[in-house]
Amino acid sequence: MDLLMIHRRGKYQVSSIQHRVRNRTMRNKQILLVLSAAVILAGAMYTPAQTVPPKQEEGKLIAVLKSADATRKDKHDACRQLALIGTKAAVPVLASLLGDEEMSHMARYALEPIPDPAVDAALREALGTVKGKPLVGVIGSVGVRADAGAVPQVAGMLKNSDPLVAQAAARALGGIGTPEAVKALEGALPGTSGDMKLCICEGLLRAAEGFVAAGKNPDAVAIYDRLRKLDDPHQVRSGGVRGAILARGPAGVALINEYIKSSDYILFSAAIRASSEMPGEAVTKALADGMKGLSTDHQLVVLGTLAVRRDATAMPQIAEAAASGDKAVRLAAMKAMPAIGDASAAPILLDLLNDSDRDIANAAQENLAAMEGPKVDAAVLAMLDSGQTARQLKGLEMIERRRMTNVTAALMKATADDDEAVRSAAIRLLGSTAGADEFPVLVKLLLNAESASEIRSAEQALSGVCSRQAQPAAGGLVIHKAVYGAADGRSADVTAKVAELVKSGQLSITASNANFGDPAEGTVKQLTVDYTAGGVRQTATVAEGETLTPAAAVTPKPLLDQLVAALDKAQTPQKAALLRVLRSTKTPQALDAVRSAARGEGAIADEAVSMLCDWPTAEALPDVLKMAQTATDERVKVLALRGAIRMIPLQNISEQDKLAGLKKLLPMVQRNQDKQLLLGALGNIASADALAMIMSYMDDPATKNEACFAAVAVAERIAETDKAAVTEAMQTVIKTTTNQALTRRARQVLNKARN
Repeated sequence: MDLLMIHRRGKYQVSSIQHRVRNRTMRNKQILLVLSAAVILAGAMYTPAQTVPPKQEEGKLIAVLKSADATRKDKHDACRQLALIGTKAAVPVLASLLGDEEMSHMARYALEPIPDPAVDAALREALGTVKGKPLVGVIGSVGVRADAGAVPQVAGMLKNSDPLVAQAAARALGGIGTPEAVKALEGALPGTSGDMKLCICEGLLRAAEGFVAAGKNPDAVAIYDRLRKLDDPHQVRSGGVRGAILARGPAGVALINEYIKSSDYILFSAAIRASSEMPGEAVTKALADGMKGLSTDHQLVVLGTLAVRRDATAMPQIAEAAASGDKAVRLAAMKAMPAIGDASAAPILLDLLNDSDRDIANAAQENLAAMEGPKVDAAVLAMLDSGQTARQLKGLEMIERRRMTNVTAALMKATADDDEAVRSAAIRLLGSTAGADEFPVLVKLLLNAESASEIRSAEQALSGVCSRQAQPAAGGLVIHKAVYGAADGRSADVTAKVAELVKSGQLSITASNANFGDPAEGTVKQLTVDYTAGGVRQTATVAEGETLTPAAAVTPKPLLDQLVAALDKAQTPQKAALLRVLRSTKTPQALDAVRSAARGEGAIADEAVSMLCDWPTAEALPDVLKMAQTATDERVKVLALRGAIRMIPLQNISEQDKLAGLKKLLPMVQRNQDKQLLLGALGNIASADALAMIMSYMDDPATKNEACFAAVAVAERIAETDKAAVTEAMQTVIKTTTNQALTRRARQVLNKARN
């Protein structure tokens, strides 16, 4: 049934490249063919959910069919049941219904599965008595049961004046599939056209498929060869080509060689489809050798097929296609290389990195990055060791894109290269691969760096190592609020559960119904956790099934000691970089070093003051409060004030104490930008007093937008405990804001407060 099978969704599909270039003619006839086959096959289909009745019920079901009082539905239901348990006893009554247009289909539905010769006899008898549409159905059932004894009768119907009867006969003979049936079909083929020709061809294809299944491949080949040599229809020739190749087995490679050169796309694609179903290097060789000289579209199809085969024996031909010629073909050839995954592609892609066409060079780089395996890694490292700056830089980029890890030694060597760009890139990448053992070298590289680029790279590398070497800190995590649920508001407060998990030693928490129950059945949920880690207040959200890791981490003291010790040896630019690395660790030792630098003079002191004011934890709050109150430099006062506004909510103290701390700053909060920062800080304090303080800024055009956002943020957290204050505030926000999304949030909070 090849002609049908090539149309079945999900089977024998052409590659995506073929789909883009396929000739789409003959579609209406193809659809007609598939639909007609569906009509035939429908009679043999069962509903998997049907309940199998007891065998002893057969008599009752037969009685229903005989009853003049039974409704048509009752009789249809009886036929469905007899299809499951019917025996020879049910054949007479079912056969009597074959001529009834209302019951014929269901009678055949019941007859077809009954394993008794009486069914075949009944159907043969009906072939001579039934007329019209029921006869078409009976012919189909004869084909389904593959009744060889019915061949003479069915063959005689090939020239029936009713085209539906003749076409059904052709398909049924294909289902029977005996040599006699095939001979009848072949005899009827000459001189036919249109739908009848299609149906005869379909019957022949069905018979050929049956021969293959029975191991009679020479018989199948004879049919396929005849069909592939027809003048039309194209889809029949396509099915013939594919079948002729596959039925020949290894000998079919000769036909692949023939049809890969065909200018007829449908026949070409049939050979390609067949090749995709055949294993072996001989098939790969036929495709690879046959690709040369084809049109661009055909070469693209072959390259896509070779990529799917993943056979490295095609690599020489793919390399040749990538080296020169049509640009689309070159790009497709390079794309096939990582799919095949053979390391021999690496040097080919390396050569193409320097192609004059930027698209080709970029594609070579992308596909080289996509390749896997130690041989490819070795090729990339050879680029780094080439001594050619452009090649070295591409090698470094490859290392990063491929996320290569066992390259620390090579990178360390490259940090001594004569070219600054190579040195800088190698130093930066060490941040992803180096460990504690290499840390002293990285510090030294920073101290000896002569350019801004190398200083920046060394700073990034040191920060990267500090981050990767950091260890979870005991007691450094405080869970403030955790909510699990859907975006529509159906959620549960799981703060206690998350805190319990953290206390038990779990550093990673999975957002799942197993952990938190299911507050919104049938909806994808999310977990939102408000927490303080390492002194930093944060909020994180993960989708259901994902994992949240809110644990605080601490950089090992030996690394911190090396950074602090290097401060005394460093020049100004290097010292500033060291301070920035220390700041990234967020540790008390780092804070002490920055405090010490801030007490000095000059550019480093200025840099340290800025770092203190921007410190990521609340530990620097006493320093910035003091500077905000006593500094004579206006710039420092502004930085310190803003730092204090940001840090006060980060403290692990009560909401009222946080609010009290912010109130003390009010006399200094005069600039609009400072007021906006204050509102942002107030938005993190869940209290009615904070909400009231926010509302006092609602009438100022310079602050009303920030006030609206802050008010909603607070109201969302206190809607159930301070209903009156929240109700009044949200009504004001709805009147004030022009932000539609914020308005929706405010309305949701208002409804929650009212309920």
